[in-house]
Amino acid sequence: MDPRIFRVMMKEVTDLLETIAVSDMFPRLRWVDWATGLDARIARTASKLDDVLERTLQEHERSEGEACDLLDDLLSAIKEEGGQGVQLDRVDVKGLIFDLFVAGIDTTSKAIEWAMPLLVKNPGEMARVQQEVRRVAGAHQGAVQDEQLGKMSRLQAALKEAMRLHPPVLLLIPRETIQDTKLHGYDVAAGTRVISNAWAIGRDGRSWESAEEFLPERFLHDAAVDYSGKDFRFIPFSAGRRGCPGTAFATRLAELALASLVYHFDWELPEGQEVESFEVVESSGLSPALKSPLILVAKPLQA
Repeated sequence: MDPRIFRVMMKEVTDLLETIAVSDMFPRLRWVDWATGLDARIARTASKLDDVLERTLQEHERSEGEACDLLDDLLSAIKEEGGQGVQLDRVDVKGLIFDLFVAGIDTTSKAIEWAMPLLVKNPGEMARVQQEVRRVAGAHQGAVQDEQLGKMSRLQAALKEAMRLHPPVLLLIPRETIQDTKLHGYDVAAGTRVISNAWAIGRDGRSWESAEEFLPERFLHDAAVDYSGKDFRFIPFSAGRRGCPGTAFATRLAELALASLVYHFDWELPEGQEVESFEVVESSGLSPALKSPLILVAKPLQA
């Protein structure tokens, strides 16, 4: 499969996910989505997506004998009949692969994309993170090892703080109330769709001291605040039984990538540009990035 085709396809899907459907807010006005062409656009994109995924499965099936991977395991589950394992059909496999691409690529890269400018904007914090990573990894080891990440508490705190200020997904996946309830004096009927604003929760001045500032130290002082969602002030991956199943993998991958970046290179702004000359401003979208790209000069670590 040509990677360019898949990138174009994922861009179309992401654009649709960021589109607000009138019927989501006002079910009785579903005809508006039909009239504006949104329903037809969704149908076209779904058809193209299915074609891309089907071709991917077929290519994988034709390459039998090569190294086994996750997709091989999923395809083997389709072939099982009457076995004890998990049985899936072709649609299930396509859905799982699609979830991996949508939820596991853009969001992880955005976490790193936000951590870097925040560290560059705060050179003192960058120096402390870099010093910790290089001390734990060793100056001449050649690479950061996965098992060393648990000793990099300041790096982990910086990544948490970046996701507090700029969660990978601003509005979490909608939930639905299962019974009538009362919240802060408001009556919420059963079946009401509830959308949590992770961005606003992470910047709530009633829950966070100096909520708009980048202060990783807060997570060093309160190590109990983690990605599990047990503390509702910090829920970049949602919480409860329907929290993100890939949290551990995503955070580990982001920590390893960020640690490698600060281990191997010293990062500076181009000559003549001051730290105050750029602003950390979000673009629009479901998973916002920097509004203006940040250009940095990477100076390799001297052995």
